[in-house]
Amino acid sequence: MSEEKNVLSRRTVLKGAAIGGAGLAAGGALSAGTATSARAAGADIHWTTRGGGDTGDKIAKAVNDAFTAKTGTKVIAQQVNSDDFQNNFAQIMQGSPDDAFGWMAGWRSNHYGEAGLLADVTAQNKALTSLPASAVQAATNPVDKKQYIIPTTYYPWGLHYRKSMVKKIGMNPEKIQHWDDLIKMMTLTKKNGLVAYAMGDKQGWEAMGTFDILNARVNGYKYHIDLLNGRAKWTDAKTKETFKYFAQLIPFMNPNFMDIDWDGCRDLLLQKMCGAMMMGSWFANDFKAKSQADYNDLWVVPFPEINKAHGIDTIDAPLDGISVAAHGKNVEGGKALAQFWGSKEGINAAIGAGDTNIYVSKDFDSSGYDAFGKQKLAVLGSAKNIMFFADRDSRGDFAGPILGPALQSFMKNPKNVNKILENTQAQWEALPKN
Repeated sequence: MSEEKNVLSRRTVLKGAAIGGAGLAAGGALSAGTATSARAAGADIHWTTRGGGDTGDKIAKAVNDAFTAKTGTKVIAQQVNSDDFQNNFAQIMQGSPDDAFGWMAGWRSNHYGEAGLLADVTAQNKALTSLPASAVQAATNPVDKKQYIIPTTYYPWGLHYRKSMVKKIGMNPEKIQHWDDLIKMMTLTKKNGLVAYAMGDKQGWEAMGTFDILNARVNGYKYHIDLLNGRAKWTDAKTKETFKYFAQLIPFMNPNFMDIDWDGCRDLLLQKMCGAMMMGSWFANDFKAKSQADYNDLWVVPFPEINKAHGIDTIDAPLDGISVAAHGKNVEGGKALAQFWGSKEGINAAIGAGDTNIYVSKDFDSSGYDAFGKQKLAVLGSAKNIMFFADRDSRGDFAGPILGPALQSFMKNPKNVNKILENTQAQWEALPKN
């Protein structure tokens, strides 16, 4: 897979963003030429917000209104279910898509760009002079060297919990560092009648986050990426070792994990009904929306160490951004709006509306970050190897239709692990050769 060619740039993506501050040179504002082209298009621009509830709508409205104030071009927005949009993406893009929308870097932008469904935004990224070169490189398709996404934000996948709940069971929320600590934390939580390790895998991708980090902790980053790209086997002893640890988590999970999505896990944590969840930190906005006290109670740490040889040196930190539909009604307008979302003005509008995401732009100032924001940066800074997530690090015809169901089958019946892994390997080998 072409993903291997992007591996070296990932660590520097995080470094470039983490140092963003007031002392960095300004740049990347919407250029006069681009603003003019948006207005000259003579048509409204249509925008899709991919999930996020009321908070997502509030942030999108703030950015889009700022764009309208600058350019005079009206933005008509809608919010859609994130999983539905993701699962039906090709059909949506081939129909009557909105002009611009939030999307994902890696295979999901590269593949659909090559397929002619996403517009080339290389020129817009070039105009955003505050984007670190490493972020642009990470958003570049290694096959045709084009960019089909404007990189805007990234976030850590980590172990999330409430500090107050960890203290209540007599443990230090700052000291969940090793596998034994996690087992102890889950055991004590379960004794209190709560779900110890929340899992919601209705869509099939959510459990990939747990698998990713377990495999990286047990076998290291290189083996994990090799496994996802056919250079290691699902039937290897190393892979089976990862599933031994995965099996230890299952008794601590909620039994209805197949019936709820990721936001069901979030709700369990929000309602103080679970001890911990392995998830990306994008949902922090929802805690803040409930109350400042709930937000202040939320914490994230790197998933605990399992193998000393690898420590906590790897993390999932997906890169997100804004893409433009190649077959939208206002492609040039979509490009102008996408560029604005990546500009200093767009970033400031989003943050002013309550966005807690970390932006890759040098215009992003993290000096005033609150405790949770600083902790997210610390979690990211603890890793030297960056994964983009299984469904971005592997080919799309494997991650969704094969790996997702395999993990679901395993969680439902972990004793069938050998058969499941043999079947997974056989399905990989049956895929068309790229």
